[in-house]
Amino acid sequence: MIMSARMIEFDTRARAVMLNRSMALPLLLLTLALLCACGPSGKRAAAQRRSDAQQQASAGARANAAPELDPNMVAGVSQAGSEPPIGLKFLITERPQVGLPLQIELALIPSPDSAISHIHCSLQTGEGLQLQSARTFEINEPQAGVALKQDVTVVPQQEGVLSLSATLLIDLDNGSVARTYTIPLIATSHSS
Repeated sequence: MIMSARMIEFDTRARAVMLNRSMALPLLLLTLALLCACGPSGKRAAAQRRSDAQQQASAGARANAAPELDPNMVAGVSQAGSEPPIGLKFLITERPQVGLPLQIELALIPSPDSAISHIHCSLQTGEGLQLQSARTFEINEPQAGVALKQDVTVVPQQEGVLSLSATLLIDLDNGSVARTYTIPLIATSHSS
């Protein structure tokens, strides 16, 4: 069968579009993960800083007694947002590399006006990520407004965007709520 120049040009363009479409989803996911890891920005960040300053001032002596959070901590991503009764932040101090253990510092932050009696946390890893820490932990009678820190160790098994999820079941005086937070990681190959 003899193909005309137009058919060859169409075939070449169709393959280029298919290649671009096959790369679109991974690029979109990578972009979203990076944007989510950056936290709030612009006017929203300024409003958040003012709100945080007001909360710290009103917390008085309790805030002074609580360990301070590292300013480099990033908010975990949740569909429910970081709405009360609890928020989650995390800190990764090293670049995630395939095959190397990576420590992640989690901070669970009960809202100052929360009446939490118990927190159950369950950790789940996405494909390509291995958890070396315990899969669950419990916190009884947390103090409102005081960050609760927990270290978690994971090992990336492949390059790319990986995820760690923390599902929190929070028991309150008037019932229970659940929040799931996602912690995105971008793993690279281990360079010797």
